[in-house]
Amino acid sequence: MKWFLLIVSTALMVANAHSFEILALGTSNTNCQAGGHAYTNTLNEQLSAQGIKASVINAGVNGDKPTFMLSRLEQALKSYPNIKLVLFEPGPNEQRKRFNVEYTEKILSYLQDIKMPTIYSSTGAAQTREEAKMTAQKYGAYYYGHWGRDVPRDKEHYTFDGVNSASGHMNKTGCTLWAKNTHPLILQVIKDKNIN
Repeated sequence: MKWFLLIVSTALMVANAHSFEILALGTSNTNCQAGGHAYTNTLNEQLSAQGIKASVINAGVNGDKPTFMLSRLEQALKSYPNIKLVLFEPGPNEQRKRFNVEYTEKILSYLQDIKMPTIYSSTGAAQTREEAKMTAQKYGAYYYGHWGRDVPRDKEHYTFDGVNSASGHMNKTGCTLWAKNTHPLILQVIKDKNIN
């Protein structure tokens, strides 16, 4: 009987190592391709340091567009049934503003329908901050701002590996700062929604 109780309690400890998951759905920005996944890794470290038993899942795909993200979101929710929060970054890869906004809204609508708390990080390529804020409000999401907000656009934070000198990906320093900037809003959502 003692062995049985020991096995059951060990299994429960392993199962409760992470009380819930946070899905970071997005593009190469979320994936932090130039920084070794520093965005989600930093979020995991910050949450752990505060005693929050959560695991941030990196669902950022380089070059992805909102058009393809809904099916990825549905698959992730099936694979990780304990997701309690979604960080959604649709990115600038869809150059046609109408399609970017249309599919961003479809994803936000889906998340609202399933009552999934969501933090929306917009892109200036598709919406102004005011437009994006209104979109977040329309679908009951928390609005972070544009994903690169408050990350200096300099060589310390970006690789400038794009087609022109104004574009590029955040490097490890930039992704780490973005995570630190996002962290207080994540804590607010966890508190507001009583996520545990």
